[in-house]
Amino acid sequence: MSAEHVPHAPVTPIKTVPTAAELLERRAALRADAELIQDELEQIDAALIIRLDTVGVHDVDGTKVEIREYSRTDYKALEAAYPVAEYPQLYRTEPSLDQAAVKKEFAPAALDEFKVRGKKSVVVK
Repeated sequence: MSAEHVPHAPVTPIKTVPTAAELLERRAALRADAELIQDELEQIDAALIIRLDTVGVHDVDGTKVEIREYSRTDYKALEAAYPVAEYPQLYRTEPSLDQAAVKKEFAPAALDEFKVRGKKSVVVK
């Protein structure tokens, strides 16, 4: 009998599909590791900010490390300093739906046709 006609044994998978419980166990272990890793990364970044001190790009043994400092406009403070009564040109008046009023006016089922679906997620408690 040639090799072409030899019956083959069934192929067994190298790794079986994990059960939901096994997946949850692995997920929990990874989350714990991720928290430890994230904490250490934050500590390293804080130490680099202290050691490198100035904002900009630094060369550390051939690796470029950039220290950034972000800023944003404090619109609440700007609004307090430039009130609408004195500076109407800085403000806009666009009609928009009052979501609280919509929820009072419509039954939840009436709003179902306007719902959009988002990405599925996993919540483990």
